[in-house]
Amino acid sequence: MGSSTDTFFPGSLVSAEWLHSHLNEVQVVDASWFLPTMNRDAKAEHLSKRIPGAVFFDLDAIADVSVPLPHMLPSNEAFGAALDALGITNTTPVVVYDNFGLLSAARVWWTFKVFGHSQVAVLDGGRPKWEAGGHELDSTAPKVDVNAGAEAAKRAQEAPGSVPVKYQANLDVSAVRTFEQMLANCGSKAEQVADARSAGRFGGTAPEPRPGIPSGKIKNSYNVPFDSLLKDGLYKPPEELTSLFAASGLDLSGSKPIIASCGTGVTACVLVLGLDQIGVKDVSVYDGAWTEW
Repeated sequence: MGSSTDTFFPGSLVSAEWLHSHLNEVQVVDASWFLPTMNRDAKAEHLSKRIPGAVFFDLDAIADVSVPLPHMLPSNEAFGAALDALGITNTTPVVVYDNFGLLSAARVWWTFKVFGHSQVAVLDGGRPKWEAGGHELDSTAPKVDVNAGAEAAKRAQEAPGSVPVKYQANLDVSAVRTFEQMLANCGSKAEQVADARSAGRFGGTAPEPRPGIPSGKIKNSYNVPFDSLLKDGLYKPPEELTSLFAASGLDLSGSKPIIASCGTGVTACVLVLGLDQIGVKDVSVYDGAWTEW
């Protein structure tokens, strides 16, 4: 996916104080998304209040909507068309946040990275930490329509080549795992699988949030609940992250690549971003995740 950081950013995570000091130098992206059981409306929340200048990235719509699985990666053209509509170029420094704190922002960070956008970071702690720091929110009408990215992606998917796309996206397929690759890995064990779901869902004792999906785990996978990496909405220090990942059974030496998975490919990226904090780079994401499996 290229380098984990860009010279513009201090790292793949930035603090609310850093963002406040550099707000006019970056494009802020609201990547808010919620599990069905959370009963929250990300679009409505964006329209109500947002970090000043933020545009809305619709995770469910800027996706491959031709498949029955939720928020699978879009095509290069659809992603590029969405970013054009949001006013983002290949060289725009982007800071992604969500209203939960750290949930979907990591997925959108990974999406930008996997399409070749190097200048992207995540706001550690999201909007809650921004507000806790006393920084202002914008409640006026957004300058970019909340549906702009989604509508552009839909047009590009329904009629490829019909609209010129300026943003040049280039999907790094080596950073994505398919069902067939996961099936083969069950036999070869060439890569380690880290599952970000709760211990209950992983162990089959708690239900999945989507109807009709049984809980359980992929063979030979390790459980690292995404929220175990966080404290007070922020990532834990690197030494604690290292201990948590190692305690799950994962080999962090770099000798075996890691595949991150979860329910639908969202919180898996919280693991990817956490591994990035401790210098573990050879990490991919199973896009279809447990729902496909």
